[in-house]
Order: sequence, then structure tokens, then C-alpha cells
Amino acid sequence: MFPPNKLIALIILCFSPFVAIANQPLVADVSYDNGVYSSSLSANIHAQRNAVYQLLTAYDSLNTFSRLIYKSQLLSNGNLLINIRHCFFIICFDKRLTLSLNVSTSAVIAHVVPEHSDFKSGLLKWQLSDSQAGTFIRFSGKLAPDFWVPPIIGPILIKNKLRSEATYSFKQLEHLSQANNDPQKKAP
Repeated sequence: MFPPNKLIALIILCFSPFVAIANQPLVADVSYDNGVYSSSLSANIHAQRNAVYQLLTAYDSLNTFSRLIYKSQLLSNGNLLINIRHCFFIICFDKRLTLSLNVSTSAVIAHVVPEHSDFKSGLLKWQLSDSQAGTFIRFSGKLAPDFWVPPIIGPILIKNKLRSEATYSFKQLEHLSQANNDPQKKAP
């Protein structure tokens, strides 16, 4: 059973157009239309699937590979609560994302729970599988913020931030997964 943390990582990771991970490009598409951010992502990373899985299922430490997430928590009802914080210039925002999950051994489908989120709606779907490089990740998602985003510049800033966070997060997942599997890299 794949825990919901992978989903959150992919929310952050899904918006980068082209980044080299595992000597192959991170292929992603991000668009904005009528208040909805849509994305698709696929990438190989040099890390064992189990190691990536362990990081993504560490519910209280998703911030180790994301600069946007400052707190994450699996709730008693099985939903995942993620607290996001980011600043654009001098304006900062704190937002909440609550996700209802359907999980299997190979896929996660998550729906935004609007009454407990700062998002009107959303659907996120991802898959994690073994590859020759290590782990192949495929993601697609749509999110509709339930907060004011300044016209024109807002969507551009958000898309660019999500792209840069995707790059950072994939590199962190790869680095941390490799370090967790290498006894020489572990702290004494």
C-alpha cells in the first residue's frame, strides 16, 4: 500500500519542465487555465524504489525534501494534511491542503477535501515503479486554489516556483534515498 506522502512530494515535484535527474530529463508540463493548475510529470531517479518509498511515507518529515512544506501529518481519519508556506518578494502565504486518498501497491489517487483545504478542488494521481535507472515516477494533477491569486503575474510566479521546487525536490529525494541506502553516508 502506497502512503499519501508520495502524493505530496509529487504535488511539489510535478511542475518542472526539464531537469536532468539520473542523467535523463525530468519531463513535465504545467499549465494554467481558468483558475486551475494542471501538470504532468515523469522522471527516472537513481535511487532504489524502497528507499524513495520510505522517504515519501515518512508523514511527519515531508519537509526534508520540500522547501514549500513546513508540516505534514496523517490524520486519524486517514486523510493527509499538508501545511505549505511560501513568500513571493515580501508577500508570504500559509496554505492548507487536505487530501482524501485511494491507495494501492502501484498507484495513489487523491482528491482535495475542500472543506478542510485552501483549495476548491483537485485531483492528483501518481505511480512509482522500478526502472533500469532506479525508480520511475509518473504524476498528473489538477489543483484549483480557493484563495486570491493576482491576475497575470500570480499564475506566472506560481508556475515558476513550482518548477523550481520540482527540481529541488527530485534532487533531494534522489540524494536522501541514496544516502539512506549507503551505510558509509549515514551519520554515526
